[in-house]
Amino acid sequence: MLIQRLLKKKQVRLAELTEQSRIQNEQLQVNSQLLGQHIRIFMGSTPGLMMSFGLGCLFQLRHNSTVKLVRSLFGLRWITKL
Repeated sequence: MLIQRLLKKKQVRLAELTEQSRIQNEQLQVNSQLLGQHIRIFMGSTPGLMMSFGLGCLFQLRHNSTVKLVRSLFGLRWITKL
């Protein structure tokens, strides 16, 4: 009887956690879709296009000594990983 009560308690807790997980996954999916939509809107805007163009120019000049100097001065190490 005690084992059945504990088992039932664990099953209820498992059902609650399963429901929480499902809700969190749905929220994560919706947030991911919203983020993608916001990124597409930003990249189509003037600042987004300017940023994209600037990063494209920097990427093409990544071996230029001046660009390397500026990168090292400002600590932009993340550009080296492109």
